[in-house]
Amino acid sequence: MFEYLRNWRYVLLILISVAALVLMLNVYIRTEDDSIRKIAKLAIENEAWTLSLSYFQWTELYEAILKNDKEFIENVNKMIKKDNPYVVSIEFVSVNPPKDFYEITSEDGLLVFRFKITDSFFEKYIPDKTALVKINPEGILEKYQIKGVRIVTDKREFSKDFVYGLKFERPLSTKEISFLLTLIVLLFLVVLLMNTVQTQRLLKTEEILSKSLEAIAELSQGLLKGILVPSYQFILEKAVEIIPGAQAGSVLVKNDEFYEFAACVGYDYSQLSKVKFRPEELAQSMDERVKVLTRLDSFDSAKIADERLEILVKYGRVSEIKAMLSVPIIVKDEIVAFLNLDNFESEKAFDRFSVKIATVFANQIGVIFERIKLEEELQKQKEYLEYISLRDPLTDLPNRRALETEANRMLALADREGKQVCVIYVDLKNFKPVNDRFGHKVGDCAVSIIGHRLISVARKSDFVARVGGDEFVYLLYDCKEYLQFIERVIKEIEKPIDCEGNIITVSANFGISIYPKDAKSFGDLLLMADVAMYHAKNNGLYFYLASNLKV
Repeated sequence: MFEYLRNWRYVLLILISVAALVLMLNVYIRTEDDSIRKIAKLAIENEAWTLSLSYFQWTELYEAILKNDKEFIENVNKMIKKDNPYVVSIEFVSVNPPKDFYEITSEDGLLVFRFKITDSFFEKYIPDKTALVKINPEGILEKYQIKGVRIVTDKREFSKDFVYGLKFERPLSTKEISFLLTLIVLLFLVVLLMNTVQTQRLLKTEEILSKSLEAIAELSQGLLKGILVPSYQFILEKAVEIIPGAQAGSVLVKNDEFYEFAACVGYDYSQLSKVKFRPEELAQSMDERVKVLTRLDSFDSAKIADERLEILVKYGRVSEIKAMLSVPIIVKDEIVAFLNLDNFESEKAFDRFSVKIATVFANQIGVIFERIKLEEELQKQKEYLEYISLRDPLTDLPNRRALETEANRMLALADREGKQVCVIYVDLKNFKPVNDRFGHKVGDCAVSIIGHRLISVARKSDFVARVGGDEFVYLLYDCKEYLQFIERVIKEIEKPIDCEGNIITVSANFGISIYPKDAKSFGDLLLMADVAMYHAKNNGLYFYLASNLKV
């Protein structure tokens, strides 16, 4: 060895080789850093867009901020922090929003997302409010499995520029140190070739990851905007298209105590839909992590010993599957489904990048389903509130507000079809003594029973509403035999009523007005029917026609 060192040519060759190898390692580290920066930037932008689309492009939040609904805003804040643990703080500040849907900066080692607050259709936004969300960047890096990066807040000698003004440190890993030692003993051309292949592989992986994240973002936008229908079959087809290594797949959905097939790609769904699994029979178990499984046929034959195994082998092709990537879909801390992606060629078809992309995909789908579920619950609550606002709480009949809406609709229809509408004002006779003698509880019972009797007499095209304590109104469409109708109503009303053992008998007075003969508007028709009813009451009659009031 010393003889070689004496030969300056060898010494020079060694020095040149070492210098070249160190330079190549430096290039390798810079390439790794640049690759990490690009992937981190894509991940941060994807999270910003997801947060914007999931929460700040939402009509309910837009209206809550306009109304200063503090309770709703606080609930949204809690939901955001629960679903996104990396969120440090959320504020709604009185400054002009960004030009685009979001803007990303940094401050004291934290990412700062500024969001424009819009409705769900992007037609309106709040011009003087901005959602200010501070993010722990290391939480996003952990979510996307970007390892070996530490964000620093102070200016250090070896800290490097990261993204959006952040600084980071990335000490040499054991792998990189080993790589350096290996490079020193390798020939220059061999090392150069290895570095070239490695760089190409990283660029290819980065390209695949970038395209996959873009596709997931587009899918999320389409589903949340309502452009795409969020069916399990559609989501499965997109997963097979997006996630590297996937050639076929299925979706298992929780239904009571079992998991059932809800969608398939590459299999016979009509046969697989007959198969159900208990949680303990699942090959992927109830683990919330994304998993790669092999040799499914061995597992199934050990756990399942009935006719289901024959279906899985014949129609589910379990003996042909080399690797399965199982992706849990989680909504509100519960596994609601498993997205299973299969490869028939290699047990190593799904690498760590496939797992990373599948994890992001599962997170996005979980957010989408949770958002859809929340919107469904809000819609049901809205429909219920709207329903009770139009109903009388005692009789469950429509109230005066509902009566006016239906009357306007019915009069407009009568105009188009050349029909008449009969408005009948009903007032119970001798009802006050019932309350005075038996109490309001018995009186309410009697009113409720009479309300049901009024419904029983009406046709499907008729409408009856309660407009006062003992007052009701009928709308009869195209009813020419309204006098006979009133006779039937009288018979029903005058039947004895049994309320808690108290037998009550009441009658009623009726006032009748007819559209368009007596008046052109519903308000006038109702007033004339009311006046006619009081005329009947004061003159000892059952009913009176408004047309007879005219002189």
